[in-house]
Amino acid sequence: MASQRQNPLTRRRPTPSGAPMSRARRKTTRLSGQTLVLLLVMFGAGLTFLAVAVFALILLATPVRIQDGVAVAGLNLGGLTASAARERLQASLPARQILLTDGARQWAVSALELGIGIDLENTLKQAADADANTPLAPVYIIDLALAQTAFLALAAQTDIQAQPGVDGRVMDAPVMLERLRVDVAGEIADGVMELNMISIPAPVPKTTHVVESGQELALIARQYGVGVQDILDYNNIADPDLIYPGQVLTIPAEGEFIPANPPPPPTNVGKAIVVATSEQRIYAYQDGQMVRTHLVSTGTMVTPTVMGDYSVYVKYRATDMSGPGYYLPQVPYTMYFFQGYGIHGTYWHNSFGRPMSHGCVNLPVDEAEWFFSFAEIGTPVRVI
Repeated sequence: MASQRQNPLTRRRPTPSGAPMSRARRKTTRLSGQTLVLLLVMFGAGLTFLAVAVFALILLATPVRIQDGVAVAGLNLGGLTASAARERLQASLPARQILLTDGARQWAVSALELGIGIDLENTLKQAADADANTPLAPVYIIDLALAQTAFLALAAQTDIQAQPGVDGRVMDAPVMLERLRVDVAGEIADGVMELNMISIPAPVPKTTHVVESGQELALIARQYGVGVQDILDYNNIADPDLIYPGQVLTIPAEGEFIPANPPPPPTNVGKAIVVATSEQRIYAYQDGQMVRTHLVSTGTMVTPTVMGDYSVYVKYRATDMSGPGYYLPQVPYTMYFFQGYGIHGTYWHNSFGRPMSHGCVNLPVDEAEWFFSFAEIGTPVRVI
């Protein structure tokens, strides 16, 4: 049998050990190297990310502390965390005592009683942003209604009522409220607040006068600061010339006696109101007849009440009032008759019969309610 011979074209030749690799094998080897480098890079990036994350977690877990020496209203917050500083502020500042003074007289009240609180978030932010050893003032908030209540309650102790021969002093609550509204931090920065007080002249007492030879009734009236007609009416004298030496006259207290001849109204038809500043008295008229009168407090010499003929143009059962240097929340039974001038109830003083206001016509609250119900929009108001 003839032997089978392998085709020389298909015979596999052995590859010498030193011969170069094929192109495919070289490409596979190169790709494997690139993959290894990429894996190493990714591994390094992962480690870096992990390190940053761990560092961030450490930072988050470590509470931020206020710089050393930072103090709010003298209260040291240095080295405290925000939560610890919050607790210290909440415990200390609302209980802070404010000294209210009138010369040598003093009254201590808490900031909380005056309606003064702390804006904790903004105060803490201010402390957290401050450099070391920085003194700060708190960011205050104030409830003026509470402040008003505190001042009115304190007035029972601070006010000195005028008596014959002794001038009085009463707190000017509207001015006190305005001071707190404008700059509460500045007003209580040193823990002391001087009260605004209004001096009240001593009243002329009701007394008797013995007419001397040559005296005229006009001179007697001037001596006691009352009107001639008041003395005539009080003593039932028809003719001022018919007084005689030795006659005993009763002299009414200034502003106490209701004149028998009130000033004429601006109209004899319908309703009308007259405010007599010289008498510190208000009159209500119906069809020319006086139906009610009461003592008032009009503007002082510095802030006088306007004179002239006006009419009620708007009414409010309660409204906030403010002006240069004063603020009053919820003033009751207010009737404006010219610009910012009005007739209204007054809860912050009881010194009617003397100029006390910033230009308005002050009445006791119950009297103001009566006049508020009596008058209508358009009711004439004459101020003389």
